[in-house]
Amino acid sequence: MKEFKVNMTRRFVQLASEIIRTKNDIIMLLLEAIPLLSFGEIVERPDNNYIVLRVDKMKRLFFVIDDKIYSFNFPFNVDVLPEVKNPVIYDSMTDLEITGVNHAVITTTFQEIFNGEENQGILDLDSDVMRILESFEQQPNKDQIWQILKKLLVFESGYLRYDYDVKLENGRLHPLHHLDINYTTGNTFKVGINNTINCVDFIDILDTGTNCYYISK
Repeated sequence: MKEFKVNMTRRFVQLASEIIRTKNDIIMLLLEAIPLLSFGEIVERPDNNYIVLRVDKMKRLFFVIDDKIYSFNFPFNVDVLPEVKNPVIYDSMTDLEITGVNHAVITTTFQEIFNGEENQGILDLDSDVMRILESFEQQPNKDQIWQILKKLLVFESGYLRYDYDVKLENGRLHPLHHLDINYTTGNTFKVGINNTINCVDFIDILDTGTNCYYISK
């Protein structure tokens, strides 16, 4: 099992506080988290707002901020090098490391293509993506970058959020403590829980290597 914790920057706290409504929101948050994990200070005891990358049978990012914790799938692989605390993040399909340069190209291309809009059909994007990738100087990994972008568009996010929601609490209709499953309006639903939970508890709920939790009336 590998676990990496890093404190959020002030800018990332603002980004992570925004409501997730689309797959594009998930992808952008994932892309923003990678430089913090690759180049930020890995800590044992993080501050109030932090990110956890957990890699074992599951690979997930966890975001701990204010009165909520949320998580989604991490679609890349991780290596640990001797004497280096930060994870080396790479794509197993292309074997391409998500270095600073590759990350910048992936992020810029994604932003230019989608610009906040929901995903188009992947086949329709081929010429547009390659046109943008050709504009980068000294970018020999165009095909690999496009493969990674396609992977991001289709990966299953497995989004789950824990909320301690004093503002909108409404008995059993909107419990004070609850889990939000999925993020789009048509698919999300809540599961009430009796007590507050911390990040360790939240990770345990999602950990397939530990005992299951039960839902009961």
